[in-house]
Amino acid sequence: MNQRIAILGAGAIGGAIGAYLIRDGHDVILIDQWAAHIEKMRRDGLKVTDLNGEFTVPAKALHLSDVCNLKEPLDIVYLSVKSYDTLWSTYLIEPYLKPTGFIISAQNALNDEVVASVVGFNRTIGCVPMIAVGIYEPGHVSRHDPLDRHCLTVGELSGLITNRVKEVAASLNAVGPSDATTNIWGARWAKLAINSMANALAGVVGPSLSYLSEAQRDTLYLLRIIIGGEVTRVGNALGVSIEPIWEVPSTEFDETTTMEAVQKLKEKMATIWNKQFLPADQLEKKVGVPQRPSLLQDIIKKRRTEVEYLNGEVVRRGRIAGVPTPMNEAILDLTLRIERGEANPDPSNLEVLKKRISL
Repeated sequence: MNQRIAILGAGAIGGAIGAYLIRDGHDVILIDQWAAHIEKMRRDGLKVTDLNGEFTVPAKALHLSDVCNLKEPLDIVYLSVKSYDTLWSTYLIEPYLKPTGFIISAQNALNDEVVASVVGFNRTIGCVPMIAVGIYEPGHVSRHDPLDRHCLTVGELSGLITNRVKEVAASLNAVGPSDATTNIWGARWAKLAINSMANALAGVVGPSLSYLSEAQRDTLYLLRIIIGGEVTRVGNALGVSIEPIWEVPSTEFDETTTMEAVQKLKEKMATIWNKQFLPADQLEKKVGVPQRPSLLQDIIKKRRTEVEYLNGEVVRRGRIAGVPTPMNEAILDLTLRIERGEANPDPSNLEVLKKRISL
């Protein structure tokens, strides 16, 4: 409990991790570039709304410009910024780490090597978040996933189960069930598949995601399977042993090379996806806002998305491996067009993407 912890990027994921750790008695500093968020937390604390209700914790909150005034070095930094902010954020915080301190990349995408290029592989730990969180107003994190569901996986980049990884995993049980892994790269790629299947599709559909017709949801699920298959084939070609995706062996996605196989897996996954959360109306009533993947939140806020680090990374690595990724490329292009204001998020985009199926 005497470790000095900082959360750099105290938005949805970082804010949630920080709040539960603070509630559990840890010494946590919250750092963010959203000025109103920092001021709200300083004044009123950090509030979390989850399926059990609400709680508020006192917050030591710092603007980025306050980091230079840190007097005591840090033992642990959870890096939870957007992928495109990873490099400069790591350079910012590195001077304030203890010699034995380390950075935990609690982010989407494959940012561990970027962090390690600054602080070293021995000072970098991967953390794969599976919590469903959002932030729509300063000082308030909303959480939609069941609190008994697996939340966070941590691992050394070397694959060793070290004492520090065990300690981190144990502390993260304050957020929800968490564990240490010998295969952080496989866990990263499984989450990359999940994000690539769910996030950008949600973004191109827009805020009506929770209220699609049965036919629209069927098309959404069809596209998810095709995207996921491309991701796993790229990862396998690069030698990654991908962990299960939504508890389904990744090989089942890898084998979806025909429409028959896609349809079969779609039916299986539909059962899983339909049970992920409470019904949309019940969930919104309990938490106050709909459940939305992070990329859809960015689209709603009209801010830059992480699509280039999700589906775009799949496309980039697919070219390296010689594996075609036409659906990931199509959704990357469409999402960037929406970012630039050349297209609008709308359920009709599902039919646009469906026409790009090339199996």
